[in-house]
Amino acid sequence: MKKLMIAAVSASLLFACGQEKSVEERYLYEGDKIVDVETGDEYLLEESEEEFVVVHKDGTKEVIPMEETPFFGTTLSDDYVNDWKKSLEERKAKLLEDKKNNLKEARKARYAEYSDEELMEKFQKMHKDNADMTLQMDLIAELVDRGAISDEDAPDLLEVEPEFINFDIEIEMPESR
Repeated sequence: MKKLMIAAVSASLLFACGQEKSVEERYLYEGDKIVDVETGDEYLLEESEEEFVVVHKDGTKEVIPMEETPFFGTTLSDDYVNDWKKSLEERKAKLLEDKKNNLKEARKARYAEYSDEELMEKFQKMHKDNADMTLQMDLIAELVDRGAISDEDAPDLLEVEPEFINFDIEIEMPESR
């Protein structure tokens, strides 16, 4: 009887060890990649949510369509893609915020030597002369940032509808007037 039980347990262990791992056991979501624990391959999304870059253990890379991944259609791939999209949006928002801050700093430096009154006079002259609207908006944006005028007054001063105002503009060099 003991021999029969030992044989049965041994057979079941051999059978269990011979079973292939499930997708959830074989592929792990680690940080910004999915790792194949058996082969060491790493699956990453880089430029598109349609294609994975597979980095093999030997360092070689290949690009494969999403549909050809062994974990396609599982919650693993869905979670990974959703997190990738969220991360991408966060990076875009951060880059946009950094760009806006850089534009504000450049504008502040450009007009540092002017008082609020001098800037307003410069704007009024430019507006009267129908100067480039980008430059006019740049001056108004600096006055708004300084608190010399309010956001609500800006469209009236520029004589444009509020939806046409964009204070996050990049200009090369303002004309000296």
